[in-house]
Amino acid sequence: MKLRLQEIELNSIDPEKSRRFYESALGLENAIDQGQLQVFQTGFPGLDFNISSHYPNEKVVISFITDDLYQVIERLNALSVTFEGPKDSHLGMMTIVFRDSDGRQIKVNQPTEKSPTWLQV
Repeated sequence: MKLRLQEIELNSIDPEKSRRFYESALGLENAIDQGQLQVFQTGFPGLDFNISSHYPNEKVVISFITDDLYQVIERLNALSVTFEGPKDSHLGMMTIVFRDSDGRQIKVNQPTEKSPTWLQV
């Protein structure tokens, strides 16, 4: 099973305003502009830094991506970790969501045939 950090997503009520801030304050280069989703280049292929309106403002979501979501599910089940999913997610992915030992939300995504090729693990 392959597993890697996929994205760090900051949520904003105004992603366009946040994009302008990160471009001017830190010189980050915007790679994808979809209005309510802004994706910046991180210098690490396959790792995204996103600003979006997918979740409530001030929420941070850390996502991993895998080529075998069911192996991750088996591991979580063996540890009695409660999770939601698997369910359909954005960009054609399947996802599970759970909380770490400190209560932070963690997502694990698996691309499907509906996902863009740049998401493939």
